[in-house]
Amino acid sequence: MKHYKIATHLFLSAPFLASALLFSSCSKNEDLTSVSQNIEAPSRFDELSALFDDANTLETPKIVDCKLSGGTETQCFSITTGPAPANHKTGPYCPRTISDTAEQAGTWFVNEKLYDVDGKFIEQLGVIYNDNEWQMFDAATGKVTLAEGQLGCDVAGDPNSAPDYKNYCVECEVKYLDPNAGQTFVFPLEPVLTTGNPSRIGPHTGIGLAFNGVKLDAPAPLDLILGSHTLGLFDACVGHVNPTTGYHYHGLVGCEPNKTAGAANHSPLVAVAMDGFDIYAKLDDGEAGSLDECGGHVVGGLGYHYHVEAAGTNQFIGCFKAESGCTLDNSSATCDASVQERRGPRGRGPEGAGPGGPRPDGPRPDGPRPD
Repeated sequence: MKHYKIATHLFLSAPFLASALLFSSCSKNEDLTSVSQNIEAPSRFDELSALFDDANTLETPKIVDCKLSGGTETQCFSITTGPAPANHKTGPYCPRTISDTAEQAGTWFVNEKLYDVDGKFIEQLGVIYNDNEWQMFDAATGKVTLAEGQLGCDVAGDPNSAPDYKNYCVECEVKYLDPNAGQTFVFPLEPVLTTGNPSRIGPHTGIGLAFNGVKLDAPAPLDLILGSHTLGLFDACVGHVNPTTGYHYHGLVGCEPNKTAGAANHSPLVAVAMDGFDIYAKLDDGEAGSLDECGGHVVGGLGYHYHVEAAGTNQFIGCFKAESGCTLDNSSATCDASVQERRGPRGRGPEGAGPGGPRPDGPRPDGPRPD
């Protein structure tokens, strides 16, 4: 059985920010303009360092000066992580033949649900997407058409390559990446609320960082991927690899480490957002109505924080309530997120992250198991 798998086979049926923010209300309409974070920067730094203690770090975390997306100059937590998760294996991704089982391949999003991928999934792509141009296998041999190995990584990292690999299953593995090539995540020790509307989520900065050092990435560019009749499948942990970001998540299903919340009967802490607010696990459906447009709310003892959306929605949170920091390819670079904000989205390849497109058309399969 696949470890951590919560998706279903498509064809089976056609405490750690406690006291950081002082709020007494749980209303999603709470006025956040009066937010004050009472925790001192050195204390928050120690707290974050402990949370990421088991991450695949390449450098010791530090406090740095930074400029956030709204232009605020402040102090940030800086951590550089390697291209692979610290606590679990990665893959598999693409099936090799149309006879492969779900245990031999990964997962994918269809109509905002997460599904197991097996050989039958590849064989039925034209039915799933109501598009006869899908033909990702050799009809005579049953072999799936792959862009793998170093070629797969090259394709995954090239934003212009997808049309050249029509009907390819693209996979990049961490073993083809330099283990010492990481990314540096810089986010504020104290969140600084945005003025006006909440901040958009840029494709390069991403959403946040799990405590194993894996990036919570921006929505996968499904319009680019599916429009090119290409797949960049995820593994059972809803992650995959590109040479720029390394291994990164597009959903959370329990592979990520979690920490007990500082409030009773609350879902666990799973990540820190790039604006400095904490991210907790998904709420039960009956509780989700308390969340605002960004996927956050206020809880006594925890203050304002986010909850991730269900894996399969291609989205962790809806927006940033506070000014976001930077994701840097060079750990010695200075974070100026206002520059990234002005530049706008940066393109990615089939397995990268970019602005989320519309979900694929076609028949909606039965939903996944509720486990």
